[in-house]
Amino acid sequence: MEAIDTHQHSDGKKHLGLMGRLKNKFRYLDLWLLIPIIAIMIFGDAMVYTASTNMAIGSASSFLIKQAVFGLMSLIIMLVIFALKINWQSKFVIRSILGINVILLISLAYALLFGQVTSGAKGWIYIGSFGIQPVEYFKISMILYIAHRFSRKKPDKNSWFPKIKMQDLLIPLAGMTLVFLMPDFGGIVILLLIFLIVLMMAGVRMRSLLTLVAIVLASYTAIPFSLPLLEKLPFFQYQIARFEAYVNPWVAGDSGHQLINSYYAISNGGLFGRGLGNSIQKTGYLPEPNTDFIMAVVGEELGAITIWAVLIVFAVIICRLIVTGIRAHHMQQRLVLYGIGTYVVVQILINLGGVVGILPITGVTFPLVSYGGSSLISWGITFGVALNIVGQIKYSTELEEVK
Repeated sequence: MEAIDTHQHSDGKKHLGLMGRLKNKFRYLDLWLLIPIIAIMIFGDAMVYTASTNMAIGSASSFLIKQAVFGLMSLIIMLVIFALKINWQSKFVIRSILGINVILLISLAYALLFGQVTSGAKGWIYIGSFGIQPVEYFKISMILYIAHRFSRKKPDKNSWFPKIKMQDLLIPLAGMTLVFLMPDFGGIVILLLIFLIVLMMAGVRMRSLLTLVAIVLASYTAIPFSLPLLEKLPFFQYQIARFEAYVNPWVAGDSGHQLINSYYAISNGGLFGRGLGNSIQKTGYLPEPNTDFIMAVVGEELGAITIWAVLIVFAVIICRLIVTGIRAHHMQQRLVLYGIGTYVVVQILINLGGVVGILPITGVTFPLVSYGGSSLISWGITFGVALNIVGQIKYSTELEEVK
């Protein structure tokens, strides 16, 4: 690593112009994060185009243009957030995070009360033809909130979790309650797992981790046995039908249609696929081929090997977040990176789990690949925050090496 003059890092900065400061800032842009993110987004554009060739509304070209435009906007947002000089421990930033969370809670409440029902749930706010899904933005805002609140907690040897107060839980619990009532089961699972894992990373005993794993496995195993009770409920019938399809799609009627055709797509693709553009299931058999089930189209056209390649690229992103988080000196920075890593992992697992039938279908999209402007913008904000914090950690580490 090239030697750095510590005087340049302090007083020397005052003499730099705007371009000089930007150039100095971008020295700490983490390419191990940025390049994989851009690669996945470009791949997503190609798959949205091929998956949209038989949509009832809109042409493949129109979907591609929209996805590319929102992808570019997402990238710009990412780089702008990275370039901002943010003191994550300052009172202004902490109050801003609180304010953003309150605004998003109001947006979630508005979507619950007045939003249109889409796929059996209320979760969208429409501004003209553009739909905003507040829960997508609440995921990252909640990560920032709980990272700040829990970074100040000291582990308690006599407790399974760090000591927390009720006011620490108000915003996460309010958000999760609103998302549950929509009902958005995919969103509530993602929020709950992010919350629990960040809480544990803030200081937890090993038996707490093992207990959480046991609870998750027990809940997963209990799904088939709980269906007779769930079917008697007077609400959530659309979501219960998806659970029925998960247990046995062949006898679940229309609710099993998606999963069965996803099976066909993956089976048709095999290891190397039928070739780009040659999917059969996207031609009217597989509902929502460019959003929730885009990875089924990837599997059919490009094969299982391409799905694994995409997962390996995401593994690079996740490992980079975790490794850099370990190097962080501030617990708040560490928890944010762990929370974002958890968010990526859980979203991928829930989407792919639904596509291959090992989890119930929840309507969760695949990060950066599925079609959707609101989703891409939210990921741009999420990875912008990650790049900003990773850049700060790299800068601090470099200064320490100089000293």
